[in-house]
Amino acid sequence: MASESTRKLILWGALALTLLAVIWVEDEPEMEEPIETIRPAKRVAGNASGTAKSHESLPVEQLGKRAFSAEADDIFAVTSWEPKRPPAGSGASSPFGAEQLIVRPAAPAPAPAPTAPPLQFKYLGRVSEGQKTRIFLTQLDKNHVAAVGERIDDKYRVDRIREDAIELTYLPLGIKQTLLINDKNPGRIQ
Repeated sequence: MASESTRKLILWGALALTLLAVIWVEDEPEMEEPIETIRPAKRVAGNASGTAKSHESLPVEQLGKRAFSAEADDIFAVTSWEPKRPPAGSGASSPFGAEQLIVRPAAPAPAPAPTAPPLQFKYLGRVSEGQKTRIFLTQLDKNHVAAVGERIDDKYRVDRIREDAIELTYLPLGIKQTLLINDKNPGRIQ
């Protein structure tokens, strides 16, 4: 193994050689190739082969000014990858001889059928007097007492009172709903 001083000497020598190489490369004259400008070819009237003289330039002043239209600069124009369709009744056909298939967007899905809001009643109890049974219901902070055929807030009508359920009709839509009443789940909706 080389000693530490030998390593330092080798590293300094490599650094010196690298610096000399950089200086030598920078001092060399660069070989530049002349750049030729390529001009558009101009046809000579008598020449059928279409060759042109390279020293002539295009007379730009003869081109005239370009006319701009408002349609050309429409930044809000609609662009699409879909090919343009021929106007109706034009009789245009595809390259295969058959009429073009015009794909029309599907009709929007029908709106879902209206539904009644979920029942917010809780069953509190009932009272029977002879043939007439009244039920006690609570809805949020309001208490209601109703019998068969009576209305609750002009939104619900009590249709039937059974031992295990109360059948109600949501009047704005005419939808029947059932409120289950039993010991395990009083006021559960079916």
